[in-house]
Amino acid sequence: MNASAPLNRRILVVDDNRAIHQDFRKILCPDTEDDTSLDAMESGIFGHVQPPPHEPGFEVSSAFQGEEAIERVRSARQQGRPYALAFVDIRMPPGLNGVETTAHLWREDPDLQVVICSAYADYSWEEMMQQLGRSQRLLILRKPFDDIEVLQLADALTEKWELLRSNKLHLEELTRAVEERTRQLTAATARLIQSQRLEALGRLSAGLSHEINNPLSFILSNLGYLRSALQAEPTPRPQDMPELREVCAESLEGAERIRRIMRDIRRFSGLEEATRSRVDVRERLEHALAEARPLLGPDVQLVRELQKVPALFATEEGLHQFFLGLLAHVAQSLKDSPHPPRLRVATWLQEDGRVVIELQDNGKGIAPEHLGHLFEPFYATERLGSASGLGLSVCYGIILGLGGDLIVDSAPGKGTTFRVLLPHAPMDSSLEVTG
Repeated sequence: MNASAPLNRRILVVDDNRAIHQDFRKILCPDTEDDTSLDAMESGIFGHVQPPPHEPGFEVSSAFQGEEAIERVRSARQQGRPYALAFVDIRMPPGLNGVETTAHLWREDPDLQVVICSAYADYSWEEMMQQLGRSQRLLILRKPFDDIEVLQLADALTEKWELLRSNKLHLEELTRAVEERTRQLTAATARLIQSQRLEALGRLSAGLSHEINNPLSFILSNLGYLRSALQAEPTPRPQDMPELREVCAESLEGAERIRRIMRDIRRFSGLEEATRSRVDVRERLEHALAEARPLLGPDVQLVRELQKVPALFATEEGLHQFFLGLLAHVAQSLKDSPHPPRLRVATWLQEDGRVVIELQDNGKGIAPEHLGHLFEPFYATERLGSASGLGLSVCYGIILGLGGDLIVDSAPGKGTTFRVLLPHAPMDSSLEVTG
């Protein structure tokens, strides 16, 4: 509430006895003219007398039945001038009693403070609580009441109303501020994600162009040479055949490389489907190690710690490609290793039932600023000197597609650990699925 706004001292008295209304007005709205005359008399006799501090008066309204009180509270709230407090008599025949009236008043204005005035034990406190529920907005005043007691209740409960309303408005302001800040953060996050997507798309496009352009240049150059050779002679000369065969072989190799790149792109985008079945992890890993041995080189010490683990529900080709992608990265990392090159390969079964496959090398490691980008398309090609292109991003996609997780732990000069966690296949060996 605005600090300059006047205090809400509006009180509603609900009682079927008109004399009670006069009593409340005498207590809550005393006549100040007599006080002024008395102050003047005292000043004339005793000299200047400091008048007591002036307390703001109360604005008292009357309702003689519960239905009338409900209408007054409803109208006051609609006009933006709600009552802060209501003194409600317990007995008001022939209409609603005080407890029933209070329940209706709170439906119209949940912030209204209520004092139920009772000269009889019509309701016990427990019975009132059963009808109204436990509430800090309710007090009981026994008749006949003391003037000071009524005045203190009026002061305390109107002040309480002000504090509650001030807190509510402050909370609403905080809520609006939080909502606005959340909206700003959401918009900023959306812009950041869009920017990152555009950056990744640009990097993907640049890397893809580079990856395809090299083999395509070989193919075009070789085809141009073949065309020139065929145009120069009706039939190639015998001495030219070895060179022509070499040119054809290079062209085929370049075309195969482009085919592999496009296959990786399809796998990366999730467009390629394959039939999954139970796959032996150790068998696929051994095949991949044998194929990658020329990449690793003869100096790499290979340590196997392969425990027996359940089969995976995967494809042989996908799992084989995953292992080759990781081993290609390991081979690149071990080239500049500050230690005698070493690769540890391990498998085991965790207590949670997941199969763990771990590749740990003692290579040059990965800097923290690059680690978070490791599985982005072509990031490794440009930043880490690897020739894997889409390789690691495809590796990550394969593991996610199998419902697993791939964790990387690395630091410069301390090597890299790839830890793969995968659910094992059901025991039904005939189970197959395409996807």
